[in-house]
Amino acid sequence: MKKIFIMILMLLPMMAEARRGYVYQNSFEAYGESYAKNLANLGNDKLSNLPSDKRAVCEQRYGRILNDGLIDIRVAMGYLDWTTGKPVRSGSRNYGYSPSIDIGAYYALRELITGRCMGNFRLCRFKQESSSNPYVFVKDVNVQGRQVRARVEIQFASATEYLENNVNSSTQAQRTAFMEGFYNRALQDADAAFYFGHSRNGGGPDFAPPKFVPGTNKVNYAGYYKKYRPGFSKMLQSLGNPSRQADVIGMMSCDSRDHFMSKLRSTAPRSGVITSTQVLTVEEVYTAMIGGMDALLRGQCQKTFYQQLRMTARNAANITMDGMFE
Repeated sequence: MKKIFIMILMLLPMMAEARRGYVYQNSFEAYGESYAKNLANLGNDKLSNLPSDKRAVCEQRYGRILNDGLIDIRVAMGYLDWTTGKPVRSGSRNYGYSPSIDIGAYYALRELITGRCMGNFRLCRFKQESSSNPYVFVKDVNVQGRQVRARVEIQFASATEYLENNVNSSTQAQRTAFMEGFYNRALQDADAAFYFGHSRNGGGPDFAPPKFVPGTNKVNYAGYYKKYRPGFSKMLQSLGNPSRQADVIGMMSCDSRDHFMSKLRSTAPRSGVITSTQVLTVEEVYTAMIGGMDALLRGQCQKTFYQQLRMTARNAANITMDGMFE
């Protein structure tokens, strides 16, 4: 079975025009807001209430994250194409075959993190760091009694939403190269590096338009991605220096546990790794990523951090975390 995202039509209403102009942006906004409401009702850990061994492990994890006074979270959205076998239409627009939805996801996540706060939810009220950079957001937070600056940077891979405009495009090639560099630096320098995109049957993370079987519009999973594993090979190279590895690595893509987890844990044994166990809808990995980001801003420890990733029945069944507080 090809490990691609299953898009459920009832979750991504094709006929509704994206409220802010990007395909499925309104759906991502709905996913984020709904999950934030669940998180708003979840309490924050108090270290004094934890058993001494659990408290020590949690303090050690956050000690590394907070020691420079900054929580550095970076989100790399891969080239997230959606293939339905026919042109995708939304309102008056025809997006053609395999439109990219990572641009809409970026604007939805941006809207969420700069929007209103609810209850205990902390991934909110961020401010754009500078007027010239719409991809970096900052906020002061108190984590385990320490006042620190939180910085979130979000980047996306698709130059446009249209596959035909991106394939063989110099603009797309430049965007792909930029994203590969951005993700490489995130894995080495950030406190948390999240990849949100396709697993490409083990060939991801991927920041480029899909490679097709020659003469067809079928993605070349067996002959290219599974065979050569180009994205994962680059990822492992980025993690080659044990002294420069993100504390948290979120692989928010389909079946990422089977594809990536074992090798990631052996390559970066000090990193906590968040993965999925099935071919999922984008809603599940997107909301789990939101839960993980918010958990870092609260300084949540093992049980509650894990709970934040799994606030819905589908997430509870399919999202896992290894090496974070063990």
